[in-house]
Amino acid sequence: MSSNSTQITTRTKAAIFGAASLAFCGILVETSMNVTFPTLMRQFNTSLETVQWVTTAYLLAVAATMVITAFIQARFHWQTIINIGGSAFVLGGLLCALAPSLWVLLLGRIIQAIGTGFALPLVFAQIMTQIPFESQGRFTGTAGMLIALAPSLGPTYGGLVTQLASWRLIFGITLPFGLIAWLVTAQAIQQPHAPQRLAFPGRQFILIVVALIGLLFGVNNFSSHGLSLIYVGLPLLLAIVALIGFIMIAARASHPLINLTVFKQGDFTRALLIYFLIQFIQIGMTFLLPNFAQLVLGKNALISGLMLLAGSLCAAIISPFAGKLMDRRGARLPFFIGSGFIVLATLGLALTARHLSIALIVGGFVIFQIGFACLFNNALTYGLQQLPPHLIGDGNALFNTLQQYAGSLGTTIMAVLMTFGATVLPHAASQLQTTVGTQIALWFSLVVIVLVAGLALTVKRNKRA
Repeated sequence: MSSNSTQITTRTKAAIFGAASLAFCGILVETSMNVTFPTLMRQFNTSLETVQWVTTAYLLAVAATMVITAFIQARFHWQTIINIGGSAFVLGGLLCALAPSLWVLLLGRIIQAIGTGFALPLVFAQIMTQIPFESQGRFTGTAGMLIALAPSLGPTYGGLVTQLASWRLIFGITLPFGLIAWLVTAQAIQQPHAPQRLAFPGRQFILIVVALIGLLFGVNNFSSHGLSLIYVGLPLLLAIVALIGFIMIAARASHPLINLTVFKQGDFTRALLIYFLIQFIQIGMTFLLPNFAQLVLGKNALISGLMLLAGSLCAAIISPFAGKLMDRRGARLPFFIGSGFIVLATLGLALTARHLSIALIVGGFVIFQIGFACLFNNALTYGLQQLPPHLIGDGNALFNTLQQYAGSLGTTIMAVLMTFGATVLPHAASQLQTTVGTQIALWFSLVVIVLVAGLALTVKRNKRA
């Protein structure tokens, strides 16, 4: 196939960007709910630790769905996959918009998560199998622009809708756009291979889901139960045992849920870690900063969401150009640039945590998003390019699963750290407790970001497996 993008058919482009648009709608709603937490806490008369499951449960369900990406893309027609994804997005959105209780809202979020979990991996599966090597960075950057934009744009959208109308309209407005994206993709999508008759590896799926849930529950319970053996130690132990069991079974299986030989490629593993950790911090910040603005600075949901808009727009503009830069110069240059920006931004926010203002948050987030745009989608492209064609589906499943799980874990850990200020200063005012918790979360973020930068600066020149 020619590297000239004009020779890539309109149908292929429509299928890629239709799937990306459906995924965008799902992820947009996901982070839109972050700024509604104070509103939901009042409406449903519950705590922050409980309400944050509106986002955490969604991300966990997406991650659990994406674990089976490689299997479903090999087993079923891609049109069937996108039809299931689109149907789940619409049904879940209707439930959320009409939810009479928090538990119905959670159910709707989980159903929508299944939709996103089916749609998102198809974006990159199409790019890596139907777009020439020389253009993959550009297509990943452009399609990924929508996906990377959604987590940052979500708080702005959610704050605007909540302030001017109702949080329920967050779902109502996105439903017609998701429906159109679903129908366009279903009509245009093509499959490069015929489906195979494979048995579903049920034991492997159960073990990996238990591992994901156990880790999340253990971390989430830490804020309210400390180092409790039952509430923290037992879930974490269960997660470790389940993960070991999954690895042992998958290593011997003729058709593993995820082919673990992908980890023999050191550059793939490095790229996967970069992708996971930077998403972990980025989603964590879209939770941390808007809630700090509301709980400490006294701003409303609209202002708390709008303060992330400038960073979102910067990421949207830069992401396609960062992909082109990788196509032309290799991964090292955009990784080097991105590392500098994310370290600078996180260090600045951590140093000024006790004196944060809207202006400082806007500036810090803009700088962070510039670095994020240089690293995030390029890490995915670079990592998948290190794999032979028959392993790309497994690599894609890992990238997409960890992307969503990173968001779930990031939201949970930031919520835990944000409430940790009450443990440090039990008799202080709630605003000071939240400020101290935010400061702890930002210094923790800096440690993770330094690790990301260290990994990014060790990547080799671009090469195709």
